Amino acid sequence: MVKYIFCLWMSLSCLSVLAQDAISWYNSGIDKFEEGNVLGAIKDFNAAIKLDPKMAEAYWGRGSVYAEMEEFEPALKDLNTCIKINPGVGDAFYNRAFVFMAMDEPQKALNDLNMYVMLNPDDINRYLSRLDILAKFGMRSEAYADMEKASKLKASNPSEFLQRSRIRYLMKDTIGCLKDLNDCISQSPSFIEAYYLRGKYHYEFGNNNLAIQDLNIYLLTNTNDAEAFVIRGECYARQDEFSIAISDYTKAISINDKNPTYYFDRGFFNLQLQAYENAQKDFIKAIAYDHQDIRLAYFNLGISSYRLGQKDEACEQWRKSENMGMDYINKYCK
Repeated sequence: MVKYIFCLWMSLSCLSVLAQDAISWYNSGIDKFEEGNVLGAIKDFNAAIKLDPKMAEAYWGRGSVYAEMEEFEPALKDLNTCIKINPGVGDAFYNRAFVFMAMDEPQKALNDLNMYVMLNPDDINRYLSRLDILAKFGMRSEAYADMEKASKLKASNPSEFLQRSRIRYLMKDTIGCLKDLNDCISQSPSFIEAYYLRGKYHYEFGNNNLAIQDLNIYLLTNTNDAEAFVIRGECYARQDEFSIAISDYTKAISINDKNPTYYFDRGFFNLQLQAYENAQKDFIKAIAYDHQDIRLAYFNLGISSYRLGQKDEACEQWRKSENMGMDYINKYCK
């Protein structure tokens, strides 16, 4: 949100006392919102609106705060009023689009984003937002056209480099998306999110050591990000460093202990290390939490059980894996 900044002394001299007071309340509301005091911000915006009922910016501010609080009905009412008074205020169309998305009205959200992009054609962030809705409607050609435009927009600050890298990644521009993240980090070495994204892309492009380096930096200050630990663990596993991979997956499980894929993957790493008891426990958990490939989970569980000398249990588990375990059943379950 942006405060009113008075650049012309003549503007001030022409303002009524009431109007100046309304602007003061508005600016105070912005300050309180930025400090996280949402109730105080609403109170100040109320005061601004009471003094100047046609102050579009105050409705925009209050509506944006309501949206942040997920109170979408009053948010929509205020943003409607703002746009009615002055459709060019701030990012009113953009904020209202997100309210419509939250209220499951994607067509109205798309209409607002179209309007916002028309008013702000050089804003990279807004193209990304519209992409989500275009994808939801299956409008692939329109989505690709947006990506084309956004990928060619000039980026000048770390946030814009980060957002453009996302667009270029979606367009499978491997070199371009990594270059944008390099530029982002070069401008702002403390922009931690960029290290995560670059690490993720390096992982997906098969650059395991570079991915590990970036994720090491990211995880120094983001110790509750399970997915980051999983990605780094996968990188170690690709290099047959299964003990380190297990350590990372164990950290991920401590953060999210109901993800079946975490247990399944850790179970597989334990199999590689011949830690069959641990593998057995992991595959049992993966099955309990409905792993997406339940047959393979039963198959690997059967191997773990067999290696532990539990032949009857192994045969039963292989039978549950259907055709996947037939060779083992024929060989070991007579």
